[in-house]
Amino acid sequence: MPDRKATGRPGTTNLRDVWDAIQYMTSTGCQWAMIPNDFPPPSTVQRYFYDLRNNGILHPITMRLS
Repeated sequence: MPDRKATGRPGTTNLRDVWDAIQYMTSTGCQWAMIPNDFPPPSTVQRYFYDLRNNGILHPITMRLS
């Protein structure tokens, strides 16, 4: 997961929950808006997913897991 930023408001999102939501989405193929309420808001999960993808972090993780 990306490091927390040094400036701005401290984050309150549990990054493990974000990762679990990303894994849930990839295993079930559900849409962003259909993420169960047990996970962080879909917009938060989507933002972290796009950050991981755009920074090239997601590809090596998926290659190692497969």
